Amino acid sequence: MLAVLGVVLPAQQQPPPQQVSQSKPNLTGKWVFNPQKSSLKTSAPTSMTMEIEQSDPEIRFARVQVYGDQTFKWNLKADADSQKEVVQHTPQYTANVRVFWEGSSLVLDQQIIAPDGTQADDVVTYSLVDGGKLLQGVERQTVVGGKGTLTNTWLYDRQPQ
Repeated sequence: MLAVLGVVLPAQQQPPPQQVSQSKPNLTGKWVFNPQKSSLKTSAPTSMTMEIEQSDPEIRFARVQVYGDQTFKWNLKADADSQKEVVQHTPQYTANVRVFWEGSSLVLDQQIIAPDGTQADDVVTYSLVDGGKLLQGVERQTVVGGKGTLTNTWLYDRQPQ
């Protein structure tokens, strides 16, 4: 879901997330991006699917975004509520990623840096809405150096098993 690539502060310099005592929903499933229900400040992909496998504390994401004739795949395996970062290296960026729960929402916190030095903090908060029929991802992306902040609301329809 990144429109800009970059990093803010290494996650180890940030305070640990506070755990709120609420039940954690299971986000497991195949989710299909719904552009009509979403509110984006960036260009919407032609199509996008995301598969989530949740087996607490482990969570796996597999996302495929299509923009015209270009396909972008992203995968992540992490332990939620772990202080351990997952470092991802790709030709387009390097990201330090942490995943943790804030109440009943799962937070994906990424500090990203592009090869040209552009840095961004990208935080996506996932929650189930509409009785679990929709997965909502509220993305807040801040580019370091005063280049701005944007908020996208991505909505995905749950696909039948």
